[in-house]
This record gives sequence, C-alpha cells and structure tokens, in this order.
Amino acid sequence: MIKKLIVFLVALLFVVGAAGGCLNDTPPNLNGTWKGKLSRNINPTIPNFADVTINLTQDQNNQFSGNIEVKYNPNTPNEVVLIANIYSNDSSTNTWNATIKANGVNSTGGNITISYGNVNLTIPNGETFTFTFTLLHFYACRGGSLTELTGGYTLTVGNDINPIDSGAVDLVKQ
Repeated sequence: MIKKLIVFLVALLFVVGAAGGCLNDTPPNLNGTWKGKLSRNINPTIPNFADVTINLTQDQNNQFSGNIEVKYNPNTPNEVVLIANIYSNDSSTNTWNATIKANGVNSTGGNITISYGNVNLTIPNGETFTFTFTLLHFYACRGGSLTELTGGYTLTVGNDINPIDSGAVDLVKQ
C-alpha cells in the first residue's frame, strides 16, 4: 500500500510539473522589429514573393502599436510597397498567440497593382487595405524570450471580408 502511494505521489508530481510549464500566464514581450517572408496559399512556391517588416510597440495591456511594411516582388522592377499602421484595439498578445491588424490607404492617386506570375491584385485609389496577422507562439508552454514567430496573414481591401491575398508568414526578431 505504501509503495502504491509513493508511486502515485511521484507520478502526480511529474504531472503537476509538466502542466506547470504550460500554465505560465505572462504574455511574451514582442517589442521590437520583426522581419520575414510571406508565402501565398494559392502558389507558395513563387520565389521572392514578399518581404515583411513589423515594428511593434507593446503596452502594459499587451496591445500593440507601430507599423507594417510589406514589399511585394522585392528588389525587382515590379516592387510594390504597402505601409499600414497597426490598429491597437484589434492588436494584442496573450500567452498563446498574437494578433496584429494594420490599416493603410491607397493615396497614390491611382490604383495599386501587385503583379507576380499570372496573378494581379488591385487596391483601388482611395481604398483602405488591411493586413491581419495571426501568430501562434504558445508562450505559456515555452517561456523565455521569443525570437521567431510563425502564423498566417490576410490582406483585405475596403469592407470586403474576402481576402485578396492570404498565406503563411515566418518572422525573426531583429
């Protein structure tokens, strides 16, 4: 009986210890500059598709401010740069994931057309565009400091809920 009780207590100790690693309820500090690449859902094999830079400032409530710069077709004659400001009310992190929503406006005086392969994405003049990034980090189980983030992104135009671009994003802290 005593042996069973000792084995039970040791097993319980291991279970509580393992669970404790995933019960860290302090969100990570994601302040800083994050850079990476986007890859599209439709054709993820297109090389040199888009670079992204996210400048994050995180407040005491774990909400973000800052900006996002996405360069489609970087360092080519077809390069298009979209800059959007992070919307703090919809951008935050917790112990499991981060959501970043940024809005920009096409104020170029003409349509912005992003071309690659046989695909064209268009943002009409005067129209708002929104990048939304959902980054899973499982900080509650990892702890320490995060230097890499992965997840998904969407790009929508105006009030349309259907994205004109979506896919995966991989980011590294600079």
